[in-house]
Amino acid sequence: MTPQEFDVIRAAIKSAYPTFNIMPDKYSIQLWYRMLGDIDFKVCETALQELIATQTYPPQIAEIRAKCAEYTTPQMKDAGEAWGDVQRAIQKYGYYRAEEAMASLSGPTKEAVERMGFRELCLGDNPVANRAHFFKIYDAILQRKINDSRLPELVLKKKAEYMLNCAEQEKPAEIEDHAEKPEVNVSTPEFIDRLMKEKGLR
Repeated sequence: MTPQEFDVIRAAIKSAYPTFNIMPDKYSIQLWYRMLGDIDFKVCETALQELIATQTYPPQIAEIRAKCAEYTTPQMKDAGEAWGDVQRAIQKYGYYRAEEAMASLSGPTKEAVERMGFRELCLGDNPVANRAHFFKIYDAILQRKINDSRLPELVLKKKAEYMLNCAEQEKPAEIEDHAEKPEVNVSTPEFIDRLMKEKGLR
């Protein structure tokens, strides 16, 4: 939304909650616009109207973004529905057609199954434990996606950059940890002799 459109949003909040000291100075106004400016004006206006109609206290930035995300983010399946999709894929494709099964899944469901392994799910002899494990992974993925959908575009981009940088910084350490160490031939007479001396056997 443009600064002029944001002025309409700001005026609506202040008018609906006149006894609250909302955005009292230019710095708070700048912060609010920075956190809401990437949202479409009409979406933000409608979300704000719903919040004003249902809340006694003025909505915070996070509440406005969460409500806007409800309007713009595709409805996600709950864990039970997603698990049903997995069961149907197992029944239809089975162990030997894992690629086709994975192609039939999408979104958080596919991501959760990728983490667990489709073939492992097919062979699993404890369906109750598999279901519980899937629910845990699926809910974590879903929550992350919901949180990301509420973030300002600039914040989401910066977050991705920081996470990428962290991942790249960890690589040298991993390489060092896995650096080849000189092999010790434990079968040589010299090694056996030294070991026996250390143990006090010679």
